[in-house]
Amino acid sequence: MRRTTDMPHRTGPAVAAVIAVATAIAGCGGASGPPGTSGLKALDINPLPRAQVKDGGVLRWAVDEFPTQWNLNQIDGSLQTAADVLYAMLPTPFLTDEKAALRVNPDYVTAAKVTARTPHQVITYTLNRSARWSDGKPITWRDYAAQWRALRSSTGPYLVAASTGYEDITGVVMGRDAHQVVVTFGKPFAEWQQLFGPLYPESANSTPKAFNSAWKNRIPITAGPFKPGSIDKTSKIVTIVRDPAWWGRRAKLDSIAYRTLDDSAIVNAFANGEVDYGDIGPDASGYKRALGVSGGAVREAGGPDFRHFTLNATSPLLSDVRVRRAVGMALDRAVIARADLTGLNWPARALDNHFLVNTQTGYRDNAGSLGRYSPAGAGKLLDAAGWKLSGGVRMKAGKTLTLRFVIPSGTPISKQEGEIAQGMLQKVGIKIDLRTVPGDSFFDSYVIPGNFDITPFSWIGTPFPVSSGEAIYVNPTKDAKGQLQVQENFARIGSARIDALMRRAAATLDVTKALELVNQADALVWQEGHSLPLYQRPEITAVKASLANLGAFGFKTAAFEDIGYAK
Repeated sequence: MRRTTDMPHRTGPAVAAVIAVATAIAGCGGASGPPGTSGLKALDINPLPRAQVKDGGVLRWAVDEFPTQWNLNQIDGSLQTAADVLYAMLPTPFLTDEKAALRVNPDYVTAAKVTARTPHQVITYTLNRSARWSDGKPITWRDYAAQWRALRSSTGPYLVAASTGYEDITGVVMGRDAHQVVVTFGKPFAEWQQLFGPLYPESANSTPKAFNSAWKNRIPITAGPFKPGSIDKTSKIVTIVRDPAWWGRRAKLDSIAYRTLDDSAIVNAFANGEVDYGDIGPDASGYKRALGVSGGAVREAGGPDFRHFTLNATSPLLSDVRVRRAVGMALDRAVIARADLTGLNWPARALDNHFLVNTQTGYRDNAGSLGRYSPAGAGKLLDAAGWKLSGGVRMKAGKTLTLRFVIPSGTPISKQEGEIAQGMLQKVGIKIDLRTVPGDSFFDSYVIPGNFDITPFSWIGTPFPVSSGEAIYVNPTKDAKGQLQVQENFARIGSARIDALMRRAAATLDVTKALELVNQADALVWQEGHSLPLYQRPEITAVKASLANLGAFGFKTAAFEDIGYAK
């Protein structure tokens, strides 16, 4: 999954899965709105054939973060904004449609299939011979092999965001020639299609230094319909331009300029004609204002994304699981959801699963009593943990139970959530210290290093919850230097049992059995007091009405070369 302070839209299958799992697990990707989504579409992009789209033009795209790390596979690079830019410039072996069905991306791969199941699972990729990197080198098996070597371990000098799937591979070798890749797994991996997308050039993965640093503040090599134009740190604008060396369908747009704005400023910039497109999130006033913009449109769709609170289990005050559970029971998630979604065409239903959203096949409520609002139950847990009420606050060994609730600036929804949580937790004697931090450094300086007690943000999902969820819930381990390797588990808590269930689910080809294992893992995640899912989120975008093939994508991969202005 990608992460974001609020909710910019998804542009590509950042993590993929086997087609059978994608279809069955990602049940909310149907052509029409599934039950419980108020009739929201699965896709809303003003689709037009290329013949009806003008050649040329500039798209001004509003984003809410200015990335500094452009290696999406590096721990600091797993941002949705970076993905929004890079998927226009890097190879992806597979594409998804609005129903979450997968097919190979013919611009890069002409065939990809299981060629052996015993004694080992073998996948053979046949590559498009026309595909080349911007430095002139062909895209070959060596690029795949280098990416596997870099991502096969979650510990070590390669600081990876996730090693899921790659760690199960025993070899990546050349097939009949350099344009065929043969991947062998040591054990079955059902969601093999989540791998190698996006694909980076061999040089990006050749050494730990290159992996961790070579793509900081620069995008050195690409292979897509667009290429880098400029990265302006002062104005916080990243511009990409049409690449004339692209072998696929020529991009309609001349360029795309990604402008960084606070979430709260995006809709104002759109209304003032300063940007042409942006995700406005579940903000009722922004939604209403965007609807009234002349020449504008609001496009919305459902998807696998969800809003949540992460609890830092390594924080001294939250290291006791009883305190984490008490926090969860003291928060009325349904009330928070209603507050966030008021005025929007989206149901305020609490989400009771960490892997699957409400509308997905296989979803079930695994929260039990830990997901039920119960101030009395929270109080009993805090008493048992030694935190006694004293003058309306909880005290222990002379300390007050005061938790840092860290929120990014310019994100009204986070501020609102913090204030609501503050009031609810006060009722059980927990004090909340609301701390607003710069939005640009929210992840790098606070979430990733664990400089918080509680923090809200959104996970931007994919049609493939088994693999994409593993890096978030895997039990952190220490590397050779004794440093905790968390991947994307910012709660910093897990268990061997959860890991085992996730591994079994990822290796199970039977969809029903895989879903059962995922739900068993989820029940244990709840027991750990890892995080609090709030609700399945809508994808709501403001877009200039004349723009085609752009809007709310849901599960669908954006075809950047087809985006443009209607004739």
